[in-house]
Amino acid sequence: MAPVKDTTHTAAFLGTAAHEILERCIKNGVAPETFIGTSVEVFEEETMTFPYIVEVSAEMAANVKVFLDFIGESDLPQWSELGMTHSEIEGLEGTADFVRIDEKNRELIIVDYKNGTAPVQVNNRKGEVNTQLLSYAALAVDNFKDYEFNTVSLTIVQPRAKTKKKVRSETFSIKVVEDHLTAVRQASKLANEATPATLNVIIKDGSHCYYCRARDICPVRTKNELENDFNGGS
Repeated sequence: MAPVKDTTHTAAFLGTAAHEILERCIKNGVAPETFIGTSVEVFEEETMTFPYIVEVSAEMAANVKVFLDFIGESDLPQWSELGMTHSEIEGLEGTADFVRIDEKNRELIIVDYKNGTAPVQVNNRKGEVNTQLLSYAALAVDNFKDYEFNTVSLTIVQPRAKTKKKVRSETFSIKVVEDHLTAVRQASKLANEATPATLNVIIKDGSHCYYCRARDICPVRTKNELENDFNGGS
């Protein structure tokens, strides 16, 4: 089937296209302006069929440039769109937008691009660190065992966010990542042994739920989703 031009301009299509341009810029060392007016094929995520064509606009190029300006140029080891799986925890996997290793300062650097307008925080008002970024960090620590990290820098670059601060970055002790991994490992064990009764011991949901085999029968997720709907969440 021939690709069709996307006329809906959905956030998902535009976000995927922006990530594609970002990856090309980093890996090929070219400016995002290079791609203005060109087209990117975007696939339906679940079936990976029916590609849509998204034209790269000046706005999209400018948004990608915000990310590139933040990471800058460096001789340090770095990766774009790094796909990772965990060596011990089945199902713990993900693709980090950008990873850099500062061996001298023993720091792991994770930078994530968000194309949406609703602000996504690295560390929310409750003091909860973004679990998606922590999962990326845990995966990177597992995949780069030759390095010893003391700290992890987590950054969200969100040029279209409805807030003045488009780049939000915080640095944490590596223990924060280790504690998150412990929680995911415990959740994974519970999930593998899950029954509707035993799942009542789980008290908090999060991005780790995506990897959980018991997510469809988990009472915690069901309760939270119902409360979110009732309170008008999205």
